[in-house]
Amino acid sequence: MPTTFTVHRCLPRLILPAVLLGATSAHAAATEADTVFFKRAASCVAVLERDAAEMAGRYKAGERSVKSGLVRLTEQGFAFVGKAYLRGLRKPEADRLVDEAKATQKTMPAEALLQLSTGCRAEGAKLYADANGFEQMLVSNRAKARVDKLLAPKKS
Repeated sequence: MPTTFTVHRCLPRLILPAVLLGATSAHAAATEADTVFFKRAASCVAVLERDAAEMAGRYKAGERSVKSGLVRLTEQGFAFVGKAYLRGLRKPEADRLVDEAKATQKTMPAEALLQLSTGCRAEGAKLYADANGFEQMLVSNRAKARVDKLLAPKKS
């Protein structure tokens, strides 16, 4: 099943917004705070992808009421991706960090995953709320498109 927002598909679509928002094309080195944020963002993207896959399964099983929550969840994930990109994280490193986070999360107990998910949803919502209107529009448009693609019937 495709994930809701994979890093390799999100970052190219966020390049234009990053340029428009004044981000530099390359950072010499990430600060310690950036590195901490990148790891947290990757962990949140991984757990939110897991949550999104579960919600998409519920939608496909007939629970149509989950779609608006799935869009919000996807916006939260895209907010992490966009913020990490603006702070200098790029595809190869982002993919590596998300893969590491997914591997770590496979061994986490359900309660710990639930706590992580809850915290990431709150952080993602704050990142989205703190974004300007233009950034929110970009994130919302990408999230809606990603959800529509995720929920579309599979082609034969």
